[in-house]
Amino acid sequence: MVYQNMRCRSGKKLSPSKEEYLKAIYKLSEKAQAVRSIDLSVYLEVSKPSVNHAVTILQEEGLVVKPLGGEIHLTDEGRKQGRIITAKFHLIKQFLITCCNINERTASEDACKIEHLISDETAIALEKYFIKCKEISLV
Repeated sequence: MVYQNMRCRSGKKLSPSKEEYLKAIYKLSEKAQAVRSIDLSVYLEVSKPSVNHAVTILQEEGLVVKPLGGEIHLTDEGRKQGRIITAKFHLIKQFLITCCNINERTASEDACKIEHLISDETAIALEKYFIKCKEISLV
């Protein structure tokens, strides 16, 4: 996985909240190409106005496309960034479960918070660590 700093069209970093929306759209779009606002609202347990506000920002940043009243589609850049956020989440969760003996529920909750804070350098180091551990059968 190639990591990059999560910068938007505006050059600013996405907020953790908007990264969560992007990650959710990415996950939902793996099951169906287009994502409906109501599905995103249910998935994230937020109101439809919250979804509309977040999607508008993601659209302004060039990460999603949503015609008026239409379904949400990831752009190529949105898909790429969604994949990166998701990969960071899985790496952190795996680290917490495997190396720190944290239960899966707590590891998921904590990984969801940490994924927004770690640098690309740390994500790459975690990935290399797991590759090395698998080579010597530590995980």
